[in-house]
Amino acid sequence: MKLYKFFTAIGVIALAAGFTSCSDDDDVYTDGFGGVEGQVVLAPTYNESYKFVKIPTGVVTPNITWSVAPRSRVRAAEDLTMKFEIDNSLIEAYNLENNTEYVALPDGVVTMAVSEATITPGNTSAETPVSLTVTDDAALLGRLEVGAEYIVPVRMTAVTQGSARIAVSATNVSYITFNVSEELINNSGDPTGTIVPKEDRASWTGTPGDGASEWNTWNNPIQENGGYNYGNYPAGSSVTFDLGKEYSFDGIYSYPFYGQSVYALFKANSEIFISSNGNDWTSLGVLSSARTTVALYAAVQARYIKVVLGAGNQIATTAFSIYEK
Repeated sequence: MKLYKFFTAIGVIALAAGFTSCSDDDDVYTDGFGGVEGQVVLAPTYNESYKFVKIPTGVVTPNITWSVAPRSRVRAAEDLTMKFEIDNSLIEAYNLENNTEYVALPDGVVTMAVSEATITPGNTSAETPVSLTVTDDAALLGRLEVGAEYIVPVRMTAVTQGSARIAVSATNVSYITFNVSEELINNSGDPTGTIVPKEDRASWTGTPGDGASEWNTWNNPIQENGGYNYGNYPAGSSVTFDLGKEYSFDGIYSYPFYGQSVYALFKANSEIFISSNGNDWTSLGVLSSARTTVALYAAVQARYIKVVLGAGNQIATTAFSIYEK
């Protein structure tokens, strides 16, 4: 399976949604039947942000949920069809107005999936909205630069069918932004591997370090379910797990004491590292929230796992394992 074809929703943040207020009377909606006279259409502004994630085997692309259904000032007396397009000529003015430095995406990375929308007679909005799609072309996705900030302005450009006119209003443009990161932690996904059962964890150990207190242990849950390990962990402290041999895995599991996330090992802003020899470490990324299970975009191979806490806390875990692939 090529991961650049794997679509997942990654951190969609609505920056602004709904209609943009406007003093222009052309932008006022009514339920009356006005016929063609005074027929004005506009596209509500919906701005959203997404993320591309570069991983060793490709690029994980966002599931773009952005769409817009154009609206009419009065109920349509005929079919009204509006045309939309990506208009990169708007980027410079946007940056000047908002003190930003967005750039255009490489051609073909994001395109219009549906570029026309029709309001049928008797209605004031299009039943099928316009929308965007993202490519699965590995060569195009490979042109994305880590750390770059991209923007896609989508504008309603014309009425291609019917007698309506487009409102003179900024509501006819939406700005969809993208950033590109390089990480392996999937903060919104689930592992697909099989959790290693307790009978196969007899040799596993967990060792606190970097200022953390030693485990206070009862019936070591690193090796078995039941019981708990706990200790005081200041910010920047860590625990290192030795799995006894190298495993291939796409997720890590740590169940907190009595299921209370306040005691979770995987706290928000904690960073997770892996190693084959216990000396050379590779970061998998930083957690965006506390959780019991950490999912990875792709399987990794390692014998050692180290969790470095982003904030001080008492940690208690009643089970620890990985999702083996």
